[in-house]
Parts: sequence; structure tokens; C-alpha cells
Amino acid sequence: MNHAIPICDLHCDTAMGLAAGKTLDDPELQVNLPAMREAGIGLQVFACYVPPVLPEGRKFDFASKMLDALEKEIGAHGAEITVCRCTQDILDARSSGRIAAILAVENGDALEGDLKNLERFHARGVRLLTLVHSRSNRWIISCGDKAPSFEGLTRFGEEIVAAMNKLGMIIDVSHAHDRAVEKVLEQSCRPIVASHSCAYTLCPVPRNLKDPLIKRIAAGGGLVGVNIYPGFLDAGYTKASEKLGDLFSEISKEEEKAGPDPAKHDAVFRGAAGERFRKAMSAYRVPLDRYLEHLFHMLTVAGDDHVAFGSDFDGVPDLPEGVTGCRGLGLVRTRLAEAELPRKSIEKLCWTNFLRIFQAVCG
Repeated sequence: MNHAIPICDLHCDTAMGLAAGKTLDDPELQVNLPAMREAGIGLQVFACYVPPVLPEGRKFDFASKMLDALEKEIGAHGAEITVCRCTQDILDARSSGRIAAILAVENGDALEGDLKNLERFHARGVRLLTLVHSRSNRWIISCGDKAPSFEGLTRFGEEIVAAMNKLGMIIDVSHAHDRAVEKVLEQSCRPIVASHSCAYTLCPVPRNLKDPLIKRIAAGGGLVGVNIYPGFLDAGYTKASEKLGDLFSEISKEEEKAGPDPAKHDAVFRGAAGERFRKAMSAYRVPLDRYLEHLFHMLTVAGDDHVAFGSDFDGVPDLPEGVTGCRGLGLVRTRLAEAELPRKSIEKLCWTNFLRIFQAVCG
């Protein structure tokens, strides 16, 4: 089965590494071309993450420069990977044996409150926007916000949703507060995604989706991509990591000190603080089975038309036991077959579900 069914991954943060000067051949990246080929990755959504700590007036420019670096590096490997802006581009890439790359921006802060910036992103090929990250902005509430100052989404937030629907951009509600997700679902006339989120029922952290929201996303024709970070998969791991409060604070401070330098942001998890985190958590290994549990829970709650992979590779400080990067998704596909999930369901989860959403929204 290995390469007969290609894999689509809804979210990675590899673009930060590319903006820092790495290449798609670099084995230090969890998503790199040799590993993608080995795993059978057919489509990768590359998110350009905009740190909330950046000052106003620098966020759109930060995302734009990251997109420049991403497009340049993909262009340098044009025989193997290509940017796709519509469904036909994806089909053409597949037929020519190339990996389809989808451009995305993670964090609506990048818009800097200007709908024209959304249009600018779309014009250059961005087809997915994650509306918020770890901090609320002026128009949408983050799941990390313990004292929201408004009810999920403002009037301007509703204008963003309407504009994305009109432009043909996929709305991504990962990182959004429950009430914000509800508001987006009420406002959007097109399917939405949670590109890299896990199940709250199995791991009750604010970052994860509760079953009623999973059902509502599915009812609207949408899709949930399951995140591979152990802190979102396993409640025991999360509890153990919470004891590292000073280390988390150090990581946050490192991000703030990084400013508008992608190389410094890329080094936050790859550098000394990230190494200390992994060493501190080395006694608590989460098996890949936990990822399968979240996938099967999502399948039970939402149905096999509404679940996908959303790894978060190159954007998390740790991974499940035995997983070093995107080759792990190939292992997951094999494990799904070993669990006797019907081949048709595996095809949906690995590949066709996202293509359906992409066609419905982006054309």
C-alpha cells in the first residue's frame, strides 16, 4: 500500500526553517524532500507562522518575506515539488510525479487589520489562513485566552470570514477559542478546517476540539487534521510538561527576543531551550498508538469524510516515540491498514478529503 495512496498533510511549520536559510534537502528539517518521498507525501500545506510577539507594523512583512523564501526554495526544486493554487494544479502535480505545495499563513495577526492584506496574500497564492494563534487579536479570540474581552469574533472578524469565502481561501480555526469556532461556523458559507487539532475528549487541553465542535465542523462539510504533538495527544504527557513552567517561560522569552529574525525563531525549538525540554520529557514517551487513538476517535465522531493528517512538524518541541519527522505519517498509513480500516477510508483520510475541501473552496 505504501505509495499507492499518497499522503496529504494539512500543516507544517517548515517555512520558518527555510526563511532561516535551510533548504528542502536539509535532514534537520522534519519535512524534507527525501523524507517526503520515502513517506509518499503527495501534498503538503506549508504554513508561514507569524509570532504574536512581533510588533504591529512588522507582521505582514514578516509573513511576506517567509512566503518569498518558501517560494524560492520550492522553485529551486521544481522537478520535485510545485506550488499549487487550484485543484487542477494539484492534479497536474500528481500526474507529473511532483509534490503539491499549498501556501498558508498561520495567524491572522499577519493581516494587521487590513482586508487589502488578505487580498494581497490571496493574489500571491496563499490558499489557507489560520485565523489566530496563542494570543487573541483585535477580532478573534484564541483558545489560550482565559478572559476573552469579546464574544469570539468581532464585526471585522465576520468581514474576514466573508472575504475569505468570496476570495476562495480556506478558513482554519485551529488555535481558536470554542466560541470563536462557533461564530466562524455560523458565518461561513463554505466548509472550514481545523488543520492541526486533536480531540479534547482524549486530551482535555484548551488547544483541542470538543466533540460537539468536531461534529459541527463535519456537518458543514469541513475537516479536522490531527496534530502529532504529544502534548495534545496524551493527558499524562501534558501534566508532566506543565511542571516545566520555568522552561516554558524561557522558551516564550526566547521567542520574544527573536524579534523579526526567522533564524532566531527557528532556533527556539531546535536550540538549547528545546533540547532542555526534550531531555526533561525523555522519561515520558508517548507511543504512536496515541495518535491512532485520536484519529479513530475523530472517525467515530465525524465520519471518514471529515478527518485528515495535520502534523505540525517543524513547529513542536517533541514528537511521539519513534517519530522523527514526516516519515512518521507513512508509518501511520501502514498502521491504519494493519488495524483493518477499509482502504476507501484510508484513501479519504490520507488524500481525497482535503482535495474535496480544496475544490469546494479554492476551485
